[in-house]
Amino acid sequence: MVDEKEFEKHQKERLGSRGKIFPEIILGSQDGIVNTLGVILGISAASSDIRVILAGALAAAFAESISMGAVAYTSKLSEYENYISELNKEKEEIKKHPEIEKEEVRRILKSWNVNEKDTESIVNIISNHEEAWAQIMVSHELGLQKVEPTKPIIFSFVVGLSALIGSIIPIIPILFIPVKYSWLGSLIFSGLSLALVGYLKGKTIGISPFKGSLQLAVIGIISAIAGYIIGLVVVNL
Repeated sequence: MVDEKEFEKHQKERLGSRGKIFPEIILGSQDGIVNTLGVILGISAASSDIRVILAGALAAAFAESISMGAVAYTSKLSEYENYISELNKEKEEIKKHPEIEKEEVRRILKSWNVNEKDTESIVNIISNHEEAWAQIMVSHELGLQKVEPTKPIIFSFVVGLSALIGSIIPIIPILFIPVKYSWLGSLIFSGLSLALVGYLKGKTIGISPFKGSLQLAVIGIISAIAGYIIGLVVVNL
């Protein structure tokens, strides 16, 4: 048996270092940066009044963070409710058609190249533990992963907070750079921030950090520039 402390240490090293909530941070921060930068560029194309630009940017920042948090919550809650619903359905199927469900387990094991003798042993063990049996079927038959009840709240908080922090980044240059050049400062600062987030993403998930950096920066800046183009079009109508 593995020592409990050794096991926990391994889990922290394996899972913690990969960033269990990092995708949520990426989602929120990237969306916050791009959305607010797009608003700043769009307003800057139509007005040079710092108060107007700042008001629009702050309104976009807080509206975006609240919206992202709410959407994240409902999305993850739906995912949790769907998992529970399918788990209960699977338990009913196990009660009604146990032999069919056993056969499904056999086919899963066969796809993993488990030999026939071991397959029967495993099927007998699994079929004596209804909860584990149902979870295995939901996971491997339907492709659904278990969702903890608290995850929607944590997920929405992380996404919302990340979106708010990301939204503040394009605003910072506006406070320190003359209004004539503030849009450019916001664009550069946001681009560098997106590149940094992309770099960290690459390091975390195991892809080229420079590739991740370039992808996020280019996609984000192109999306934000769309706001500037729309502002120019409206002004010149």
